[in-house]
Amino acid sequence: MRGDKKTIRIFWTLFAFNALFYIPGATFGAYIGVYYRSRGMDVSQIGLLSAIGPLLALVMQPLWGVVSDRKGRHMTVLRLALVGSAAGVLCYYRADTFALFAVCVLIYSFFNCAVGPIGDSIVVDMAQENGLKFSSIRMGGTLAYAVVVIFAGMYLKTNPTASFGITAAAWAIMLVITRFMNGEVKTHKCEKQAGILTVLKNKKILFVLFYACVFQIVLGCYGSFLGLVVTDMGYDNAVIGRLMCVSALGEIPVLLCIGYLSRKIRIEYLLLIAGAAMTVRIWLPLTGSIAGIFLGQSLQGVTYMIMYYSCVMFMNENLSKELHGTGQSLFYMVQTGLACTFSNIVGGWLGGKIGLLKTYFLYGLILLFVTVLCAFVLRSHFHKKKQEQKEAEFL
Repeated sequence: MRGDKKTIRIFWTLFAFNALFYIPGATFGAYIGVYYRSRGMDVSQIGLLSAIGPLLALVMQPLWGVVSDRKGRHMTVLRLALVGSAAGVLCYYRADTFALFAVCVLIYSFFNCAVGPIGDSIVVDMAQENGLKFSSIRMGGTLAYAVVVIFAGMYLKTNPTASFGITAAAWAIMLVITRFMNGEVKTHKCEKQAGILTVLKNKKILFVLFYACVFQIVLGCYGSFLGLVVTDMGYDNAVIGRLMCVSALGEIPVLLCIGYLSRKIRIEYLLLIAGAAMTVRIWLPLTGSIAGIFLGQSLQGVTYMIMYYSCVMFMNENLSKELHGTGQSLFYMVQTGLACTFSNIVGGWLGGKIGLLKTYFLYGLILLFVTVLCAFVLRSHFHKKKQEQKEAEFL
């Protein structure tokens, strides 16, 4: 990477920040479902516990975004969220019943739901202001997750509660790193009261949010219960760790070329490609083979990363800077709030009634139907728009 010392320093600071952000996913998110089961929770209870965080995010993420935009204090809000996340995850040490786990999820999620959208808003802004590629910075998260998750799987197999201390340490180190970002963050205070309503007036944003929601409902169900599917097949946390490592490594090829792809292909079509691939991914466990699941995990880049990167960049490119926090929070609200709430509650209920594999099949069928429908709608829309342009040129 070329550039002056300041630019290089900013790159590695953002790279480290992004890397640390994905470590809790490797030490906590990937194994918490299995931990719940080891404490006597059934599939329905695990689904409900997994849904509490997303349900809370429906309310809190837009509020966190609006507060940070209105006050122009994105970094202050981010630091508060990091402190709360570190303290909240430590509460799990005291939990051993469904009610106590629910309280822990509420405390942890209250703060944690703000870290992703506000952190992304700050990182993307700093990257663009300093001529850096967000895809290169995001690589830090992919590599960190890939390395940590495989070792975490082996270690947590015999020390499951260590997950909470390691996760708290990651949030604490992120808090320290924000001290090196402080001088570079330019605040953009929003004086208007419109906020979310202004964002929702954009029809393209509405389409992207709708499809991202449907996509995430399916991905959320897949991710929340994959650990249970794997353990039902007779495998342990070590295998889950390898699966998550393959998932992270699958993001690297996409991150290397996503900038080029996003310039050549409309974001709407990129999302549909990701949706088609996600249909294949959620159906692969139906083969009953661990090899099929490994293959599905290798599609993480083509599925999740295309959707995530496209939506994050789309929000920043189609909204004024004072609304970046609100826009990213709205995306996260749809992605980790609305979608994950539905996928976990309904997925857990269906999994208990008809089994997880049949639930996977049903979710994949729904995504395939929505993807085909959206493809026809988009084709019709762009064809009509092209005809109108030709008529205008003729006149």
